[in-house]
Amino acid sequence: MWLTFSKQATDDDIIRGIQQGYPQRQIWENKLYVKFRYFIQEAVWKHQLQEDEASMAYSDALLVAIQHIRTGSFEQRCALKTYIYRIYQNKCIDRLRAGRAAKQQAHQGDGLDAYLEAIPDGQQDILRHLCAKYEVVNLKRRIQLMDGRCKQIILAWGEGYQDKEIATDMGYQSAAVAKTSRLRCLEKLKKSYQTVKGLITTNDGRTD
Repeated sequence: MWLTFSKQATDDDIIRGIQQGYPQRQIWENKLYVKFRYFIQEAVWKHQLQEDEASMAYSDALLVAIQHIRTGSFEQRCALKTYIYRIYQNKCIDRLRAGRAAKQQAHQGDGLDAYLEAIPDGQQDILRHLCAKYEVVNLKRRIQLMDGRCKQIILAWGEGYQDKEIATDMGYQSAAVAKTSRLRCLEKLKKSYQTVKGLITTNDGRTD
């Protein structure tokens, strides 16, 4: 079996490692994560992103790169560092654009509180209670629909387990890798989660 555990792994080492089956592939994916994770701090400074956002963008970029390596789409016309950096920069820009769009939407003043201002006082508390109850039920449903690994991470985190403990239990190389995976799973959950505002606007505030 081909193995190398040199701290100065070359691009060829990493590519061959990722193209192996599990568990060797996971070892080399973790090596790749560690090798360029300093990109995260650079993005925090260069793009003024929060560290969590920069970490999620880095994870997204690595997922794309790993997929390209596995399928042979990465043809090694440039160094692996350059290739991942280009993908990462695009992911950071996507995050910046998403953040600006969210701020613009927030300034439109069409949140739940603004909506409730137009409803008689006697009905506001009832609606708030129903919305809160709906949120919990819908959130649990969305978690159950996630893939097994993400569901396990989010449930463990929700029960108070720290990233270090999650890393140990689930076989991640470090707490940093577990944290990145957790943030990525939370982002997936956020995207799939139907907000209370969606429920309110769908029903147009009517009660039957």
